[in-house]
Amino acid sequence: MMTAGKRIFALALAAVLSLSAGVALHAEPHGPATAPVTMKPLAAVSFDAGQKHVLSYFVGGEGACRLTVIIFDAPSLDEATPATATTRLIVPISSGKSANLDTAVAKTLRFACSADATAMTVTAHERVAARAAY
Repeated sequence: MMTAGKRIFALALAAVLSLSAGVALHAEPHGPATAPVTMKPLAAVSFDAGQKHVLSYFVGGEGACRLTVIIFDAPSLDEATPATATTRLIVPISSGKSANLDTAVAKTLRFACSADATAMTVTAHERVAARAAY
């Protein structure tokens, strides 16, 4: 029988093998934020990003959080074909620092590593276009 941790790992591995991307790491001005989500080591968290899903987990240690982000096509009730491509990003984030992941639907996911690298906080922000100087 599989434990919950093994199920999460198997889900993450399956997502890596069958999914697709549409986001990039980038820093932009941010609008209103949603409530933060706290991640624990090897506990996967999923986010909707328009036609994509983002699955993430991390491993902490040695003064950093090693974040793994898997991006894949959202399942569709209209199409019976499975997602065919995936993107996996592995991002080391130093303790007390953060990294931003921009989605194609004008949201930025901010992944922040705790000071002791034992937890991460994820906050979704609306991306706001920079004002042009006239």
